[in-house]
Amino acid sequence: MGYESGRDHVGDLRISCDVVVVGSGAAGSTVATELALSGVKVLVLEEGARVDAAEHGAMRPSESLRHVWRDGGFSVAMGVGDSPAINVTMGRVVGGSSMVTGGVCFRTPDHVLDTWVREHGLTDYAPKAMAPYFDEVEKHLHVETVTPDRWSRSTHLFDAGLRKKGEQLASLRRNTKGCHGCGRCNFGCPEKAKMSVDLSYLPRAVEKGATVLSHAKVEKIRFRGRRAIGVEGRVLNGKQGRPGGKLVVDAKRVVIAGSAWVTPTILRRSGIKHDVLGKKLTLHPGFRMIARFD
Repeated sequence: MGYESGRDHVGDLRISCDVVVVGSGAAGSTVATELALSGVKVLVLEEGARVDAAEHGAMRPSESLRHVWRDGGFSVAMGVGDSPAINVTMGRVVGGSSMVTGGVCFRTPDHVLDTWVREHGLTDYAPKAMAPYFDEVEKHLHVETVTPDRWSRSTHLFDAGLRKKGEQLASLRRNTKGCHGCGRCNFGCPEKAKMSVDLSYLPRAVEKGATVLSHAKVEKIRFRGRRAIGVEGRVLNGKQGRPGGKLVVDAKRVVIAGSAWVTPTILRRSGIKHDVLGKKLTLHPGFRMIARFD
């Protein structure tokens, strides 16, 4: 139980559990925590390392890209048709991409939820039905509105420009607690102020008996007939963190939460076939605006 690293194991590794969760990001950590709180024996597998705040603070941005980001920060989605290629930010670390985001948190808009209900019959996702879940998650993540004292100089200038136009700036809401605005969000918070899931969810899972194994790369799901009975892959205990011993997990239930990017590849390698598997990915690119104020 607790936090373990595949690098600390020599050779092959075989583990048994009730539920194995592949991925320690926002989805995987939430599922693992809820299951652990209900008394289930949970194993969380993470390909990346477990990196604490002090280590984040000691890393230069270039080091963070190598050790914390997937593909060194150069994952690229090639657009379909006229859509451009888009750089995709993803974490490869305990905490997943929640570790390398800016911490912006916003609820799925009601009009989007209403569309899901109206066009797809997903009545469980109606705004009123989702509200208590949003409330609970925001409580654990400590989602708060960014106050003006933490705005950057550029934000204050943008606000001044909007006021002259008769418009009002609305602050973002972020999962922070005690943030001093050091600007290191995308490279792992060195102050434990950004409440990524390695701080807000996984500790509660571990407290209830869950095990988080880092440096464990899952390659495919194991089946008996049509039933998933575990996963297999590699323990990254080779030289320079490369694949070493074989990893086999026996589990009653399997949860693949490796992101919209990695999960389809695991499913495909597992022999699962579906017309839309690995397709229909949509992204919301972010970009900076540069303006000259006269």
